[in-house]
Amino acid sequence: LAEQFFAKGNLEKADATYARALGIAPNIPSLLVSASAVKTKLGKLAESRIMLRKALSLDLDNATAWKLLGMNALEQKRDDEAFACLAQATLHEDNNPRAHNYLGMAAGRKGWGEASEQELRRAVELDPNYADANFNLAVLYLGRTPPLIELARRHYQRALDLGAQRDPAIEKLLSKSVASQPSNSTKSILP
Repeated sequence: LAEQFFAKGNLEKADATYARALGIAPNIPSLLVSASAVKTKLGKLAESRIMLRKALSLDLDNATAWKLLGMNALEQKRDDEAFACLAQATLHEDNNPRAHNYLGMAAGRKGWGEASEQELRRAVELDPNYADANFNLAVLYLGRTPPLIELARRHYQRALDLGAQRDPAIEKLLSKSVASQPSNSTKSILP
């Protein structure tokens, strides 16, 4: 029943239903993880974190708990913790594109460009229709020195095609790069 409330977006009812279930069975890792997801959506990150830590104390291999814990840490700008948790998530479930996407974001925040790119590319390999990973690759490529404009443009357009919202800052950078490039008519083919 709690899952149905969650799916319909009725987070308060989902939260109350999970609380009742946890009152009966407080040591079921999957139940703790599901309840923590609702807490996260409600913005109750501290409560979510407690539940996720408890779930992991009962099941250290729970990739979903590691992923949610890492996502919450990212949200709270605890980048070291986020990276560590998300690395655990990908270790326990290597085929999860969301875990790789968030690990790529955490690596990027730490200034680890190559690791960030590797994880974001892995997310897109696992799910070519993952708009967020394509969007994040576009941002990463625009942030390079020099920017990798065509790769950024390709991933940004793919993200838009998949339903991502337009980003005026990215579009400005992409259009600025087009304006600064010489046109083909001014290029000489002679040495």
